[in-house]
Amino acid sequence: MDLGLYRKVMARVVAPLTVGIILSSLDRVNVSFAALHMNEDIGLDPKAYGFGVGIFFVGYLLCQLPSAEVLKRIGPRRWIAGSVIGWGLVATAMAALQTPTHFYVLRFLLGVFESGFAPGVVWYVSQWLPQRYRARAIAGTLLAIPISVIIGGPLCGALMKLEIGGLASWRLMFAVEGGITVLAGIAALFLFVDRPADARWLSPDERRAIDEAIAADRVSTARTNASLSEALRDPILWLAAGVWFVLITGANAIIFWLPIAIKSVGVADPLQVGVLSALPWIAIGTGMVVNARHSDRTGERYGHLGWPMVVAAAAMLTAAAILSNGPLALLALIVAGFGLGGAQSVFWAIPTRYVGARNPGAIAAINLCGNLSSTVMPVLIGWSVATTGSVAVPVYALSAITIAGALLVLPLRRQARAREAV
Repeated sequence: MDLGLYRKVMARVVAPLTVGIILSSLDRVNVSFAALHMNEDIGLDPKAYGFGVGIFFVGYLLCQLPSAEVLKRIGPRRWIAGSVIGWGLVATAMAALQTPTHFYVLRFLLGVFESGFAPGVVWYVSQWLPQRYRARAIAGTLLAIPISVIIGGPLCGALMKLEIGGLASWRLMFAVEGGITVLAGIAALFLFVDRPADARWLSPDERRAIDEAIAADRVSTARTNASLSEALRDPILWLAAGVWFVLITGANAIIFWLPIAIKSVGVADPLQVGVLSALPWIAIGTGMVVNARHSDRTGERYGHLGWPMVVAAAAMLTAAAILSNGPLALLALIVAGFGLGGAQSVFWAIPTRYVGARNPGAIAAINLCGNLSSTVMPVLIGWSVATTGSVAVPVYALSAITIAGALLVLPLRRQARAREAV
C-alpha cells in the first residue's frame, strides 16, 4: 500500500469519521453551556443537573458491547449512519426539554446512541489501513476530541447569544447542533461503504492493494481472536484495557479539573481561564500527531506508548510540586498533555493487531473498561479536592496511576511478542 493510497483513504474514510466524533463530543458537552439558562427554565437544581449529566455514561457503558454486535450484523455503513442520526435526533430533542425527567431520559438515550461509535470507528479504520499507517490514522480520529474542545466553546458561546422568534438561546443551540448531526448522519449513508471492495472511488488495483495489506497483517500475527468469548480470555485484552483506563483517567482529569486548577493558582478572569485551559489540549493534539507519525515511520509501538506515559507522569508530579508557581505548573501540565496525547495516538495500533483484528466487540470491551474511569475518577478527584482543599493531592495520585499504566506496557509487550513467536 503506497503513500498516495493511504492519503486517499485518510481523506475519504478517516476525515469524515473525525467529523462524526467532533459532532458526538459537541452534542455530549454542549449541555454545560445550556445549563447557564436551561437549569432555571426547567427547574434543575445542581444535584439534578449532575445526575442528568452522569446518566449519559450509564447508557454509554451499558450499550458498548451490544452496539458492537449491531455493527457486525448490519455492517459499518448502516451502523455509522444509524448511530449518528440516532444521537442527532436525541440532541435535537433536547431543544424541547420541559421537565427534569425529560432531561434524564434524553441524556440516557444520547449515551445509548453514542456508546459504540468511538470503538467502532477504531475497528473500521483498522479494516482499511495496515499496521504501518494505523497509528497516525487512528490519531486522526482521536484529534476530534481536542478539536471539539478548542472550537466547541466559542461555537456554543456564539449560539447561546442568539434568540430567534422568542426561542430561548439554549434551545436554539441544541436544535442547530443536533440538526447538523442528523444531516451528517444522512450524508454518511452515501459517504461510507462496508469494506474496501465496495468503494467505487478506488480502482480495482487499489482495492486489491488494501485487501492484500490487511491480509498480510493478519498472517504476520500468529493468532487473532475470531469471537468475543476468545478475546475476553486473552490477557492482551485485559492488559490493554488497563492501559486505556489510565489514559482515559488522565484525559478526564484535564477535562473536568484543569480550569479549577488554573483558577486555584490565581487566574480569576473566566476568559483567561478558558484560553489557558485550551493550551494542554493543543499539546495533546500535537503529541498525537508527532508520536503517531514517528511510531508509524519506525514501526515501533511499545516504547512510543510507554515512554510518553512516563513523561506525562513526571510532568504531573512536577506540576503538583510547584503548584504555587502558576506559569511553571501550567507549563508542566502542557507537557503532561503532550505525553498523554502521544500515548493515546499509538495505543489502538496494538489491540487492533491482536484481539481486535477480526472482532469489533473486543475493541468495545477495551473501550468499556477504559471509560469506567469516566464514572469513578471524577468523583474520587472531587472528593479529594473537597477533603484536602487542594488540587495537588489528586495530581500526585494521577502521576502514580500513570506510572502504573506505563509499567503495564511491559507485560503487554511480552504477551504480544509471545503471540507472534507461536
